[in-house]
Amino acid sequence: MSYLQERKIVTREKRVFSLSHFNGTAEQLAGEIQGDIRQRQRTFMQVHKDEVIKAVQVLSSIRDIAVIVHGVAGCSAAGLGFFLNGSGGVYSTNLEERDTILGSDEKLRDAVTKAYREKHPAAIFIVSTPVVAINNDDINSVILELEDELNIPIISVYTDGFKTKTAETGSDIVLHGLLKYLVQNSGEDEPASEKTSSPLVNVISVSESKTDVEAVAKLLQAIGVKANVLPRFASVKDIKAARYAVATVVLNADEGLYFAQELESSFSVPFIRTSSPIGGRGTESFIIAVARALGLEEKASEILQKERAVFEKKIVEKPLSGKTVFLEAFASHLAEYTELVANLGGTVEAVAVPSVNTENRAVIQRLAKQHPLLPIIVGTGQQFEKANALSKKHFDYYVSENGQVAFASEHGAIPLSLKGLGHYGYSGASEIAAAFASAVSYQSEPVYMQAWLKRSGSWYVKQEVN
Repeated sequence: MSYLQERKIVTREKRVFSLSHFNGTAEQLAGEIQGDIRQRQRTFMQVHKDEVIKAVQVLSSIRDIAVIVHGVAGCSAAGLGFFLNGSGGVYSTNLEERDTILGSDEKLRDAVTKAYREKHPAAIFIVSTPVVAINNDDINSVILELEDELNIPIISVYTDGFKTKTAETGSDIVLHGLLKYLVQNSGEDEPASEKTSSPLVNVISVSESKTDVEAVAKLLQAIGVKANVLPRFASVKDIKAARYAVATVVLNADEGLYFAQELESSFSVPFIRTSSPIGGRGTESFIIAVARALGLEEKASEILQKERAVFEKKIVEKPLSGKTVFLEAFASHLAEYTELVANLGGTVEAVAVPSVNTENRAVIQRLAKQHPLLPIIVGTGQQFEKANALSKKHFDYYVSENGQVAFASEHGAIPLSLKGLGHYGYSGASEIAAAFASAVSYQSEPVYMQAWLKRSGSWYVKQEVN
């Protein structure tokens, strides 16, 4: 089903039955997501990234845009760090108590005009926040008034922080805006179909580092493919080019799947479904899938054979031999990370993911079949539940994609953040292997009370009652 003609996309809870609250086993989770996923709730939660912050993160790396965070100063401050890479810039309308009652259209007009005057962006995005959901500002009227005057696209990102418990809904809302107002409105004469000897393939990246997207682009270039990486580090021109590519691949399906599906259904750009390029096998599956779709298998086989030989020499010592790992990662990355840990000699014996939905059924079912009693925690943040699990069983390593790992050392696990490392391709796998080999243990101060650690980890996770 295409949502492109809708003003905004529905939440992940309604579209793919996203589940953001769970604490149990792989077998239990697999059973719960077979049919319509039953929602749960946490009666206590730690602060965590929400859809508004996620939307700001996605927009922050697009090179030639300006972002207006329409809300109180704290809403923009929460995402300010995302803009340190030199992208267009972020502005706040800095709403005050009076604005929540009387409205703040004038402040929004001033912010848009100032952003245009200072940055001369190719497009301006307005991210709404919970305050705007309360005062009901007419953002569309401001857009209609200024879009003609400034002669650039002004796009509203309809986030409000209330309708969804899944932070990745913020990614979907931004991607929907890019498709509806940039890709759909790109003309036939757009330089999107630049004449090149290499086929142009969209590589959908939402939160990957520059190191990772460059590693993937380099591998694709080696087999004769030009990567159009977007929206991460892209320009407005690159985003408009998406409809003219010969195919699309996604680096992290939990973040970018909607964009690829919509490109296929609305613009007939084939979506190549494959694993994420993590670890040796994941990288090979990714490259082979692209090569097969474009008739480049012979070239890909030659490149992968050389890369594999170098990689296997680097992991011959098996730094995780006999070690156990608590893994925190996106659900769409679980299979590849579990395989990589196994190749390094270790085993994954507990898992935490931000959310799960109907698109993750296969990987959860596979985990349940292999390790039915594998502990799984579903929820963004919620470190206290992970600490609870760590206190009940010894793990040699606590490994996380999101970078929050220090608390694990209190319970004897060696914390390893993958946030500053390369993840993708053979280079990323080698970097992770080296990080395991060099990681050291240390003892941190107690964070959570013994009274909590003695309880069941699912103490605050309840079945939602309508």
